[in-house]
Amino acid sequence: MNERNITLTQAVRRIAWGYLLLHLNLTLGTFNLLPDWGGYLLLLSTLAALAPSALLLRPLGVLLAVWSGAVWVLALFGVTQLPEFLSLIAAAAALYFHFQFLTELSAVSAPRAPEQARQLLRLRTARTVLVTLCALVPLLPLPQRPAEAVACVLVAANIAVAVWLCAVLFLLSRRFKEGGEEIQPLQNG
Repeated sequence: MNERNITLTQAVRRIAWGYLLLHLNLTLGTFNLLPDWGGYLLLLSTLAALAPSALLLRPLGVLLAVWSGAVWVLALFGVTQLPEFLSLIAAAAALYFHFQFLTELSAVSAPRAPEQARQLLRLRTARTVLVTLCALVPLLPLPQRPAEAVACVLVAANIAVAVWLCAVLFLLSRRFKEGGEEIQPLQNG
């Protein structure tokens, strides 16, 4: 995907579809028909349209795309158990990537869509807290029943935030399109 010549409206549309791919899991056995690496490629294709500082996320985004691609390929061969330390590193990298990415998108959107920009910041924070809590629950010394109940509540909250985030992104895309916001990306040599 050529990221140099897309407008901000096109970028936000790609971002919305990218997050939809990242959050929607349609599986056939252990095979995900909507792979996360596709979502990361869509997000990566928009970096130049956001801001120069967003380009600093490119190496981390590429690593996350490669990691999710490797996990996807391994699942094709029935390998679903990966070393925990690698999964933990990938989860921490993804947490940082999405926090920064949504921060950049909010900053770029604020002049034209301040309400959606504020919603993006709230969703970014909620997503970060929920993902962190989901990672910590198994480490807590809770009996099995309460731990399962807490995990179910956190998963439900994560789903709600993911749906809300995708809805805000598609709304932002539509708002830019309807407002004629075909802002050209920054030119980078």
